Amino acid sequence: MDTGIIQEKVLKTTDRFHKIRLECLLPDLSKREYELLAVVQDYMDGHSGGSSGNDEKNGNGGSGRNGSGICISGLAERLQVSSPAVSRMVGTLEEKGYIGRGTGKEDRRNTYITLTEKGKEAKAASEAALCGLMERVTLRMGERDMEELLRLWNRLADIMEKELETKHV
Repeated sequence: MDTGIIQEKVLKTTDRFHKIRLECLLPDLSKREYELLAVVQDYMDGHSGGSSGNDEKNGNGGSGRNGSGICISGLAERLQVSSPAVSRMVGTLEEKGYIGRGTGKEDRRNTYITLTEKGKEAKAASEAALCGLMERVTLRMGERDMEELLRLWNRLADIMEKELETKHV
């Protein structure tokens, strides 16, 4: 097969995946807002035992409130978007009642984000809907084909990342 045809098929298929509207499964959330809630939840789950005390001082997203919150810069880093974009999403999610803000004990200039009960419920409902979709897709595709797809997809991603690192583009 001609590499030009393969490139076109890859681009068209990638475009189709980007156009899939998962938002229809998410209660009142965009994909990015869901991702933000997931990052906050993961952070809270990983830091629920209390802060080491150093997180807040060095800006690594320490809680300042029982080891449970993450700072805006930590969210931006994990989501790989700018801090202003995260601040806008945080504002929207706060208006919806999904997240809360607090300030650090040691440095009150730092703002830390936590999920509210409503946020935890929205994240859990969204996750359940997405898991249900993926279960149905896997059943229709077959487990063996899904495993092969994932193996090849990851191989493609690895190769593309290495090619972009060498700046051949």
